[in-house]
Amino acid sequence: MRARVVLCVVLLLASACSDPPTKERDRAEGALAAARAADAAIYAPEEMNAAISALQKYDAAVAQRDYRLALSLALDAFNGANEAAKRAGNEKAAARSRAEALAAELEALLKTAAARLSGTAMPRLTAATAERVRQNLPTATTTLQEARTRLGAADYRGAASLISPIVEQFRADLGGGATGAGRGRG
Repeated sequence: MRARVVLCVVLLLASACSDPPTKERDRAEGALAAARAADAAIYAPEEMNAAISALQKYDAAVAQRDYRLALSLALDAFNGANEAAKRAGNEKAAARSRAEALAAELEALLKTAAARLSGTAMPRLTAATAERVRQNLPTATTTLQEARTRLGAADYRGAASLISPIVEQFRADLGGGATGAGRGRG
């Protein structure tokens, strides 16, 4: 009885491997399409490239009629693409959160700068810092607008890299640029 079960399993496996595992390849292709839609090429490139490579190797294994290897590669591609989509979702959400936080911070810094330059907020800026802030205001305002456009286009990393240096400059100017001696001057 046991020998018959083993023989049936061997025959089943042999018949399962007599044709290319196209169903598994199709599933892997679907998972890759989902990963592309999740921007995995941007946010999870290593995982995405590994999944694509596995699928390319699948095609080579099928050409050599090694269907067991092809099945294994199709499953690797499927799992890799799913992992790429998951990581991309997480990375994209983190990038969006960072970019939105930087945009909000820049907006707040611009309001603080305007208030401190007008003298309605304390401490006032030193003359040198006030001049630097005045010169940087137009660029910062334009940059904030461009960053919001990028946020709207889901270019979160681009928006963050655009805003980040300006936020750093304004933090430095508004955080450390005030002195008691500069209060009487604008």
